[in-house]
Amino acid sequence: MIQTDMIDSPVFYIEHEDFSSADEDSLLYCESVDSIYSDRIASEELAIDGGGDYELLNDLPLLSPTGETFLFRKMNYLKCRAEKVRLKLVSGESTADEEEFANLLADAEAVRNHIAECNLRLVISISRKFSTSSCDFDDLMSEGNEILLKAIDKFDFSRGFRFSTYATHSVQRHFYRYTQRRHKRNSTEVRSTVELLNEVAESEADAAIKQWVQEEQRMTALIARMAERLDERERAVVTGRFGLGHGGSVKTLRELAGDLNLSKERVRQLQMAAVDKLRDFFDELHSEFAAVS
Repeated sequence: MIQTDMIDSPVFYIEHEDFSSADEDSLLYCESVDSIYSDRIASEELAIDGGGDYELLNDLPLLSPTGETFLFRKMNYLKCRAEKVRLKLVSGESTADEEEFANLLADAEAVRNHIAECNLRLVISISRKFSTSSCDFDDLMSEGNEILLKAIDKFDFSRGFRFSTYATHSVQRHFYRYTQRRHKRNSTEVRSTVELLNEVAESEADAAIKQWVQEEQRMTALIARMAERLDERERAVVTGRFGLGHGGSVKTLRELAGDLNLSKERVRQLQMAAVDKLRDFFDELHSEFAAVS
């Protein structure tokens, strides 16, 4: 039984004149499977090395221009047929077949996934270029794969452009925005010891507190008092994220997640909870200064 929301939602596809004029077999079947794939190997830029599961993608063939056009036309034709069946189901026509609708969508999805597999090296190549200490490669791959699938859905194969060109622009444009957001967030999250103390004190503390916070001889005692307010995991997160430990090195969320055997999102939650507690601590500190001034 097909879910109601699937039938209620239109099937998006790129229209083409062949869908109404060409023989259906020519749209669904290729005379020579070999013609779908390119004889050339991936360029050095797209080749994957370094071991791991991604290197297995080197065995996947690249699509030829003919094969690319065939697969995109086939995928969109299957979606076109599925949409026509869906409209019959919505109108209640007796000839409508839910199983046919589901099979057409499944076949279109299989073609879409194959196009994605043959272009995944492109996402890996771009992800490597954008990968930094603050932008994890695996996170970029996850983002890139999602953009690749969206690009497959929106690509108009009838315009004569190669999909790799369209996909490259789509993924790079998204990565530029993604890395800018990450940089902005990291510039807020990653602070030195003094910057962290000023961060939690900034909203309520006056200039006297800030000056006191920055005096080196008081720093150790202050950190000890702060640590008393946090539980063990919160102390570990704050120490790592803001470089409060020996050496002052700052750890990423991913590194702390590995150290604590937690998800990155859970580490982020612990960090936010710890900073909230430290803000409360500085409210009390402000009261202390007010009492002695």
